[in-house]
Amino acid sequence: MNKEETIPEAPVILAARRISIQDRYSMERLRDLTLEIRRGEVIALIGSSEPAKRLLLRCLDMLDEPEGGNIEMNGEPVMWRHGGADRARRNIGIAFSRESLFPNLSVMDNMMLAPVDGKNEDEMLILERAKSLLKFSGLSGAADEMPVNLTAGQRRRLAIVRAMMLQPRILLIEDPGDQLTPAEKNEVYALIRAVKNTGLTIVFSSRDLEFVREIATRVVFMADGMVREDGTVKEVLDHPQYDRTQAFVRKNTGFYRELNARAFDDYEFEGAIEAFAAGKMIPPERRRKICDALRILLGRMIFPHVTRIILTLDVDAKTGDMVAVAQYPGTGFDPLSLDSKEAEAAKFEFFTFVKSAKYHLPASGKNEIVITV
Repeated sequence: MNKEETIPEAPVILAARRISIQDRYSMERLRDLTLEIRRGEVIALIGSSEPAKRLLLRCLDMLDEPEGGNIEMNGEPVMWRHGGADRARRNIGIAFSRESLFPNLSVMDNMMLAPVDGKNEDEMLILERAKSLLKFSGLSGAADEMPVNLTAGQRRRLAIVRAMMLQPRILLIEDPGDQLTPAEKNEVYALIRAVKNTGLTIVFSSRDLEFVREIATRVVFMADGMVREDGTVKEVLDHPQYDRTQAFVRKNTGFYRELNARAFDDYEFEGAIEAFAAGKMIPPERRRKICDALRILLGRMIFPHVTRIILTLDVDAKTGDMVAVAQYPGTGFDPLSLDSKEAEAAKFEFFTFVKSAKYHLPASGKNEIVITV
């Protein structure tokens, strides 16, 4: 390949072109939204409004017709009348977080229903595909079970492979880890990794930015019914340009709390930190240290002077250290520099629990203390 040659982009197989629509189930609205989906991409839709992301997925699946703009399949506008949307939809599979399974049908019957209704294939071929997909998802042993007898994670996996029964070109998944236990979430995420490895194009919504970082090839941040940022994982999550994106990433990365001194519940706070740290496989001794350090920092060093704090907590992937960042408004208040008798006693105890602590001068009106345990 010479210097002037470039690798051609994959073709756009599905696109929303300047679509506008009011959600019938909420107050959310999509406004003049455009999104192109190329073959082989894994696109993560992120943003604080779950109804807006769900509405976009419904439009991409042609379940809801936009009031303005249109959906294109392979560069051609979808003709909504005379069965055009139904024909185009056969290229797309969708799995909602609420699963939308048929409760009166067994797992196998749920798998068989859509392709058998299509009447375009031999039923034995459909049955073999259903068996193969159930094996692919780890659900072979549950083929005769009713959905009510499955765990939430099993139902979520069933919804995903059921959406693959028509052999779609694009798979849409709504928030696959929503309201699942860590073990169930891991099973669902493992299935999505396996689907990605088949080369199938995937568009999914999620608030789990760790999973987004792992699997997405592209990230789309939505706010106010529009696409606000669209780029690679590094561009959108590591270097967001829009203030709403920055706030969303900060809030959904690691542990995030907005704390008010007047309503601060020490027991609830420490319990939440313990749960977060345990989920990150942090040893009990270090979990106790971060709780003790933050109890002193907040209760004895900051809250007597400042009433509102934003606290984030995460784990350094390289060292395994826990890193807490406390941000608060003000004009240069550094609790680490106080020299009263009470402050000195608090600092002495505080530094027995931490590896390091550093105060940063206000930037954009925010003081910041970073501690490492």
